[in-house]
This record gives sequence, C-alpha cells and structure tokens, in this order.
Amino acid sequence: MSRDRSSYSALLASFAFAVGAFALSGPASAQQDPGVRGGPPGAGGPLPNLITCGVNPGCGQAFFTAAQVFFTSVFSVTGGIDDGAALGVTNGGPGLGPRFNLNQCAGCHAQPAAGGTSPRVNPQVAIATLHGANNVVPPFITKNGPVREARFVLNPDGTPDGQVHELYVISGRSDAPGCDIEQEDFPAAIAANNVIYRIPTPTFGLGLVEGISDLNLVTAFNSNQALKSQLGVSGHFNINPDDGTITRFGWKAQEKSLLMFSGQAYLVEMGVTNELFPNKRDNETTPSCQFNVLPEDMTIFGTQDPVSPPTGSTASDFSTGIVNFSTFMRLSAPPTPVTSASASAVRGSVVFNNIGCQACHVTQQQTAVNGLAFLNSSSNCPPTPAGSSASCEVTLNPYSDFAVHNMGYGLADRVTQGVANGQEFRSAPLWGIGQRIFFLHDGRTTDLVQAILDHASPQSEANAVINNYNLLPPQSKQDLLDFLRSL
Repeated sequence: MSRDRSSYSALLASFAFAVGAFALSGPASAQQDPGVRGGPPGAGGPLPNLITCGVNPGCGQAFFTAAQVFFTSVFSVTGGIDDGAALGVTNGGPGLGPRFNLNQCAGCHAQPAAGGTSPRVNPQVAIATLHGANNVVPPFITKNGPVREARFVLNPDGTPDGQVHELYVISGRSDAPGCDIEQEDFPAAIAANNVIYRIPTPTFGLGLVEGISDLNLVTAFNSNQALKSQLGVSGHFNINPDDGTITRFGWKAQEKSLLMFSGQAYLVEMGVTNELFPNKRDNETTPSCQFNVLPEDMTIFGTQDPVSPPTGSTASDFSTGIVNFSTFMRLSAPPTPVTSASASAVRGSVVFNNIGCQACHVTQQQTAVNGLAFLNSSSNCPPTPAGSSASCEVTLNPYSDFAVHNMGYGLADRVTQGVANGQEFRSAPLWGIGQRIFFLHDGRTTDLVQAILDHASPQSEANAVINNYNLLPPQSKQDLLDFLRSL
C-alpha cells in the first residue's frame, strides 16, 4: 500500500510539474520578430578618442586597424597555403590543427561585421574537406545554421568533461602529409545525449566591459535587489579561482580577460599554440600531425614579424597574434542602436523595464576610474581645476549584469565552468541584438519570440518575467520585440 501511495504521489508531482511548465511557457505568441534590422552594421569600428602617442596622433587607430587584419587572417597548417587571398584578407601563417573548428577568427565572428557573431551562411561546412581534408560535416552543422563548437558532457568513464571537442582534423590535407588522426565520433555522442553546443559571442565593446571594476559590477548587481526578490531572481558572479576576482567573458562568464579569451580561442578553435597555451591539444600527441616549432604564435625577436609585412603600427608589429586579437576586441566600439527609434520601440523600452527584464539585463554599467588606458583622458574627462585632465569612468549600456543565473531545465547544458553550474548562464548582453541572426547559447532559434519564451522552464530564474510577458496585451509584446530589434 505504501508503494502505491508513493507511486500516486510521484504521479501527482509529475502532473503538477508538467502543468507548471506549460503555464510558464504559455501558448505561442501571435506577435512577430521584426527580424534582423537593415541599414549599416552600427558595429565593427574602433572606439572614438583612442590614445595618441606623442607626435603620432593616430597610433591607437593604427593599432586597431592592424589588429583587425590579424582577426580576419586565414591560417593553414604550415603557413604555405594562402586561403585568405580569395577573400581579400591576409595569410595568417602556420598553426592550424591538428584539430580545429575553423581557420579564421572573423569566420565565426562575422555578423553584422568582423567581431560579431555567427553569420547567415556557415563557413564550417566548406572547410570540412578543404585541401583534401578527410572530414564529415557533423549533423548539427548546416549551411544555413549557426557556427557552433561542440562540448562533451561526460568522459567515457563517467567523470565530467565539458571541454571543447573540435569538429575537424587536418588528416588528408595537402599541407599535412602523413597525419592520420581521426575525427571525433559525433553521431555516437549525439546518440548518447553527451554533446552540447555553443555559438560565438559578439566581441564589440569588450574593452569597456573589461574596464568595469569588480566593485562597479557588484554595485550594479545590488542596485535592484528589491526587484530581484520580487521576481525570484538571484544569480551570482563567476569567479577566477586563482585570484578571487570576477570573470565576465563567454557564455558562462568563465574567462577573466580578453588576452586569456584570445589565447584559449586561438588554440581551441584553430589549434594555434601561443605563449598562454604552448602545447597542442591532440590527446594522441601524434608526432606525424605536428609540423611547426612550438609555440607557433610568439613574441617577435627582431625588427618585425618574418611572416607578415609591417602593418603601420609598431605596437602591432612587435606583438603576438593573441595580443593583436585581444587588442582588436579591446579597442572595438560597442554596437550602436538605431539612430531614430520608432514609437513602438520607445514604448517597448518601458515594457522591458515594467516586466522585469532589467533584473538581469542591467541597462547601464560604468568602467572604473583610471580603467581605460587606451583612451585619451582629455577626451573623456573634464579638466581638473589646475587645467590638466585625468582618466575617469565611461558609461556603457550593455544590457547585462555579467552575472550567471539559473535558466532551468530547458536551457541547461549540464556543463560546469568555474562556479557556474550546468543550468547557469551569463546574462547575455543585449546591445547589438537587433542584428543577430541566431539566439541562445546553442543558436537553437532565429526567432526572438521563441528565444524569450525559452527563458521559462522549471527552476529558471526568469519564470516570473516570462509570465509577465505572457500576460502582456498583443501590442505591448510587439513593442518589446521592436525595442529589442532597435538595439
């Protein structure tokens, strides 16, 4: 009898669970995502007022321009193949593989300009067999789907994995003779429900994000505690275990700095070893698949890089690739919203606040005082009484608290990074969302309405906000969508 009662209780609990999930999600909205807005990108250029260097007023701009060349460069195994020529970009040199996701940073970060996120046409399809490579395109990579990286949840022995497992290998390529490592068995991982996906995060304006002090992040996070409490929102920051400071880049805010972000992406996404990550990731450590002296990206000991011609920026010429990558992101301006918002978008900004979106997507942040050495202090701060100038904070509008929040079962990826568990994700910055094609961490939808609704699931901190959204009248829902697409 006790077993029957237990089964009955479990059945009731399952029913309540299902009803609760349905009520939170609600019926499909009749409103429509306006879609990717047209017009100029509004992103991809440098910050205004970049630093001047003595008699060289354009040195900051020159470094950004040179760093952008690195970001768009195309890499090959030994550097002897110039795949960039057909694209009108620079040969990035050696280092591709043995395992990789793509051969160019800007291939993943392309929409709406170099530094953005996944483009409409996925370059990961064409590169699978480029130069004779023996790869099969995984089923989760499609021509008109998002650029993705894959992570395995568990190791074969059942312990947590969570690392990126690159899509392709260099075996068979004309510039990798003798290499015969095999591609990951993605169909088996899919069948075992052991693989999750991530799409590229935009890099615009990240120098300003890097310049926000931990204190200012905490202050902004605590500024709306009453609202959070009312909505059932908690959240916390991801933390660097080495120094206890707040990390803020990546889908789980797992990366501390743009330099670390660049070094890891250089190795993990393309396979290029560097001074932060000097060893190849190939677990088989196959000598026949390693063709270059390591690290492949390193400080220049000489007058200039022997591979690349002078760029017009001495700072860039003597810097490593990862320093150039991080500099491109650091000096990049934030995406700008539309210059003249529609009446609907203006109303939508009010709706955004009224239903509680800003509990996580905090509108405004401030950089630290003296936190932006790459900007001319005189152009950002009023003169002091003595007539000189001093660095001061810059206000930015990323629409994120850069904390991680529990998004429930529906968006869970079961991967822990730092102190962010398998259901927690960073509040995605919404600046520039008007020109994004794919949404959520895995790019599962191109529909902004669906992306909003997918925030709701059992245990999600966003449930109350999405319930508020579902209760809105049709016009207010449309206003909110129009507002988001104006950003």
